[in-house]
Amino acid sequence: MRARGLEDFVSEWEGREPMTDVFLNILSQGSDGWEQIWDLTRPRLEEYKQKFGSVWTPIADSVLSRLAELSRVEWTAGEIHVHFADSLNGGFAWHDSIAFATLPDIEVQKKFLAHELSELITPRLFVKKELGKARLDPEVAHTVVDMIAYFSVKDFIAKPVDPTMERKGVVPNKNYYPKVEELYPIFEDYSKNPSEYDDFASLVKKIVLRLKRS
Repeated sequence: MRARGLEDFVSEWEGREPMTDVFLNILSQGSDGWEQIWDLTRPRLEEYKQKFGSVWTPIADSVLSRLAELSRVEWTAGEIHVHFADSLNGGFAWHDSIAFATLPDIEVQKKFLAHELSELITPRLFVKKELGKARLDPEVAHTVVDMIAYFSVKDFIAKPVDPTMERKGVVPNKNYYPKVEELYPIFEDYSKNPSEYDDFASLVKKIVLRLKRS
């Protein structure tokens, strides 16, 4: 995880794609006062990075392995850069990098990072293609991404002291992801017995059949 200045960010990303260079050029030209803002923001982000890193580092390899197991895809990137950013309301994953906002609840942040990692490895385009063939809502692909994330990190998220406490952002939420209630049992079974499915396509086929019946 990194918390760095604008120059480091620009040097790392420039030259990757034409539109990236356009965006970075605009960002650089409009960066008056960046250092002053960074002087105020950096200490808090560094503190948060250390706090989150202390709970994420011990589980990182297990979560990454679980993501690869459930998505049936091997990681190709040797390193994934994680950036905490004040300017984001949410997060995004792109190539070998993730950027997302800090969250006050570290347990929710674990799930948040797992979701962005799932965005990098889950074959989402394949899921959307199969949903399209069946004339089903393509947004269900995002539900699949989040289910893979949840069952990769679930065992490492502490349960709330108060069992009635609502923890939005941990368990896949039907308000954000369509067909969560219908698909949850499938993913729960899959997470316990992934070897009983021939491949990821077998899982998607079961998802499609379930949605057609609902």
